[in-house]
Amino acid sequence: MDFLRYLEKEELKKYTNALIESYAIITHKSHGQNFVIRKSLIDDLISTVNLEEEDIVVEVGGGIGTVTYYLLQKCKRIFLYEMDPILSSVILKVFNDYKTKLDVNSGDFLLQDIPNHNKLVSNLPYNISSPFIKKITEMKHRPEILAVTFQKEFADHLCAEPGDSAYSRLSVHSSFFYKFTIIKTFSSHYFFPSPKVQSSIVRGTRLTSPEIVKDPDFPTFLTNLFCRKHKKVRNNLQIYSKQYERKLRKNFMKEVDNLEFYSNQPKNLSPNEILRLFQEFKSLMKSF
Repeated sequence: MDFLRYLEKEELKKYTNALIESYAIITHKSHGQNFVIRKSLIDDLISTVNLEEEDIVVEVGGGIGTVTYYLLQKCKRIFLYEMDPILSSVILKVFNDYKTKLDVNSGDFLLQDIPNHNKLVSNLPYNISSPFIKKITEMKHRPEILAVTFQKEFADHLCAEPGDSAYSRLSVHSSFFYKFTIIKTFSSHYFFPSPKVQSSIVRGTRLTSPEIVKDPDFPTFLTNLFCRKHKKVRNNLQIYSKQYERKLRKNFMKEVDNLEFYSNQPKNLSPNEILRLFQEFKSLMKSF
């Protein structure tokens, strides 16, 4: 059966049903498998990264190739990662005529060394959202621009600004690597099977990150700082005093009270202010 004819006619739902029936595909909730069945969502993904014919693209979570087909019409080459070996084999069969420009990797994107590319597009399995952000921020060659569908709640946290209810350690840490923006939000009807949540396309534009954010102590610092984001900075940093003998803890907290933002709530501090706080706190820890 020529499955691609459905994609050529933009009949995504028929394509999805035909593949599921022909290959006896069973979707796994544990893998976050929700296939796109509305062309408008794919158009928004592609337009978000301004795809051009010389672009080399990484696609994470290829699924049954619904997004892949339209990417192939626009770019030079795709490195596709699909963890489910059955779906990987389906993509290889369906897209056999594109094998010179489509490199299908049947494995976990999070564990792979990713080749050089300039753009990333993904209808991401929502259960790997946090590890995915960690992966791309730690990659040696990060994509210049990316367009990814996330669960709306996660997207809100990722793109939140100081003072927002969704502002969190994720908002702060990721902001040093990419400028993240929510482009559009979609209902569950844009996918099959339909998830129980709304989804948002997020654009990420690469930033030059300061070296200090790569300090291995910084993520732990953020976790402690935001453990109770409505409390004052000094209250949340008090956890560090427990590594000292009891008689030294009071002196330690006196030093914390000399920090610039000790009386602020973390939720109101900008990423740059938090970075200044971290640098000051690191100096305190070294001298104490």
